[in-house]
Amino acid sequence: MRTLGTILATALVTAILTSLGWLYLYERQPDDVAASEVALEEQSPLVDPAPAPRLPPREIAVPLPEEMVPPPMDEATSILSEKRLILPVEGYDPDDLTPQFDEDRGGRAHRAIDLPAPTGTPVLAVEDGVLEKFFDSERGGITIYQFDPTETFVYYYAHLDARAEGLSEGDAVQQGDVIGYVGTSGNADPGTPHLHFAIERLGPEKNWWQAEPVDPYPVLVRN
Repeated sequence: MRTLGTILATALVTAILTSLGWLYLYERQPDDVAASEVALEEQSPLVDPAPAPRLPPREIAVPLPEEMVPPPMDEATSILSEKRLILPVEGYDPDDLTPQFDEDRGGRAHRAIDLPAPTGTPVLAVEDGVLEKFFDSERGGITIYQFDPTETFVYYYAHLDARAEGLSEGDAVQQGDVIGYVGTSGNADPGTPHLHFAIERLGPEKNWWQAEPVDPYPVLVRN
């Protein structure tokens, strides 16, 4: 059996050795840390300390809705657009214009634009010109053909309820003059009074019944 003195001596020796070990480790720690820092500095940095050059902002094209992009103009449309034609129906809202040139109407292309309005609404000359022909037909009803001042284009107003009083073929008119009234004559739907308006480019012979159709929509919508 150990004596009390032996136990105390053993405990004292153990405490001394433990303290010496901790003291040794404490004195070695700065050197180890310094060595570690040197090793890290010798390694290639993961991040370049130099600031990266700023790249210019990238331009991103934002596509426009198709209805906001005007169609390209052909020669006739370009000439007509410079004329600044007015809408041929008094008080008509330009926001109500719709493209109808290629619509199928009874097996044939429309080649015009319809402007709905109450019966009797004044029909206006879209620009200065001459009333070349008054013509009544089963399909167009009461109509007017108007030449522009250069006799390059003919304007066709159809399905009229009546022509304005006092007008005759060959009369000169000015832009905005009342030349007729909206109706449903010809083959128009009796329940849908409207003006059937067309533009055609005249040939060398200047025949009002024989000309090349031009889409009125891009001309009127630009004005």
